[in-house]
Amino acid sequence: MSPERAGGPGGREKRSGTTPDEMVVTDIMSTDFIRVLPDTPVETIATHFSARGCSDLVVTDNRGHFLGVITPYDLLTAVSPEAGIRSRKRATCIECLISGSVSSAADLMTRSHITVKADTLIPEAIRLLERHRHPDLVVINDGGEVIGVIGICNIISHLRIVGHL
Repeated sequence: MSPERAGGPGGREKRSGTTPDEMVVTDIMSTDFIRVLPDTPVETIATHFSARGCSDLVVTDNRGHFLGVITPYDLLTAVSPEAGIRSRKRATCIECLISGSVSSAADLMTRSHITVKADTLIPEAIRLLERHRHPDLVVINDGGEVIGVIGICNIISHLRIVGHL
C-alpha cells in the first residue's frame, strides 16, 4: 500500500492571544506527517526516511486508528544491532532485512509510542516529551484516530514566534 500524507485542519481553530500554558496540542501540532499501513514494505519505509529527513512514520489501520510508530532507529536496528536501541528484530544486511522475517511496517513498528489526546495542554506535552526522552508525540482524537504529531520543535518554534523564547 502506498503511504497517505495526513493533512487538513489541526482539529480546532488556533486561539490567538492564548498563553502557552493554556494552549492545547492541536493549536500547534503538525498535520503534515506520513501515515503507513502495517503491510507497507521495508523498502518503502527506507525511501520515506531518506526523502523526508528521517521523520518518524505513523502506522495506522485503514480507518486511521493508531497502531504504532517507526523511527529511523527502528529501521537501523533491524539492519545493524549496534545502531539502534528499541527494536528486538535483527538482520545483518539490508538484503537480509528485506528477504527475511522483517519485511513490513508491522515487523518494525514500536507499539508503545506515546499518544496524547487533542485537548492535552502544551505544558503536559512538554513533560511527557521530557520524561520519555522522545522528540514527538502522536495526537489522537477520542476515537483513537491519528490527527497529528507534535514535536519539541513545534513547541520551540511556536514559543519563539510568540516571543516567549
